[in-house]
Amino acid sequence: MVDDYIQATMAKNQIPGLSFAVVQEGEPVLVKGYGLANLEHSVPATENTVYEIASVGKTFTATVTMMLVEEEVISLEEAIANYLDYLPPAWRGVTIKHILSHQSGIPSYTDAPNYWELTRLDLSKSEILALVTDLPLKFPSGEFSAYDNTGYYLLGLMLEKVTGKSYGDLLQERIFATLGMNATMMNHPKDIVPHRAAGYRLLDGKLVNKPYYSPSVTYSAGGQLSSVADMVKWEQALHSATLLKSSTLEMMWTPHPPKRSDDWEKQRYVAGLGWWVLNYGDRRVVGHNGSILGFASNITRFIDDKMTVIVFCNLDKISRPDAIAKQIAGYFCSSLRELELQPPLETDS
Repeated sequence: MVDDYIQATMAKNQIPGLSFAVVQEGEPVLVKGYGLANLEHSVPATENTVYEIASVGKTFTATVTMMLVEEEVISLEEAIANYLDYLPPAWRGVTIKHILSHQSGIPSYTDAPNYWELTRLDLSKSEILALVTDLPLKFPSGEFSAYDNTGYYLLGLMLEKVTGKSYGDLLQERIFATLGMNATMMNHPKDIVPHRAAGYRLLDGKLVNKPYYSPSVTYSAGGQLSSVADMVKWEQALHSATLLKSSTLEMMWTPHPPKRSDDWEKQRYVAGLGWWVLNYGDRRVVGHNGSILGFASNITRFIDDKMTVIVFCNLDKISRPDAIAKQIAGYFCSSLRELELQPPLETDS
């Protein structure tokens, strides 16, 4: 039973609260919460519990970007410097497609040596970018692949520039309001958010409240809140091609490998556009994990099996929430249960 698996996983990993949704052919099969959204007040986690979803939100950034591509407002092959005039010379050959597929070569600001000292500070966007603007590219754009939060931060700034709207308002107008995702929004810790989950960390084996983490360091790279009930609506929009053309979605879910890498065989995954494409042989599978202080999240779309699993939890120890999603999927599709998780879990040697 999936209930037994979830409860055992939560007990083993000391997860306070977890919510998940299983959607088959666009219809919700099971949408449920387990454990506690808030330990101090004994608030149960439900399908309506609102979590910080971190980098799962990059799929929203990519979607709005591709909307503008469809509308011919921007082009994938254009340099992002065409829209942002304050970028360093080294970044001026980086295209929008390079960023969407994590091939920009731009250093990720989250890798800056002093990044964790700054996460409690409400910094300006220019202060965030200043963490990496003086650094050289890690590699020539398009040659290799490396996870890049800076590029997705730049996409948010570009979206604001070309639309004249704030990034949050743009998501609200183009996605959340359109789909009736009323619990999905940008995270502002000062706001009163109904059903907001508290986030937790493990310190010496004991659960503690997560420290403050400024929304200025997430923004369009993963600064959203959502519930699994809302994400069912998101999945339905993807399934039915409500927001983007089917051909555009297929392009986003197709591997876009860099020129000089064999990640598909070695790493067992490669970036699409805003999504990761997982190497399950001939089976099409795409997804995205999210990780932030106090929370972990995942959406995995088993495209050929017409099944999607969404998992949110309020503990950041879970480095591979996609592994939980894959296990859940196996309870609803026996052929998925037989597949080895890709990429495989790292094991201690």
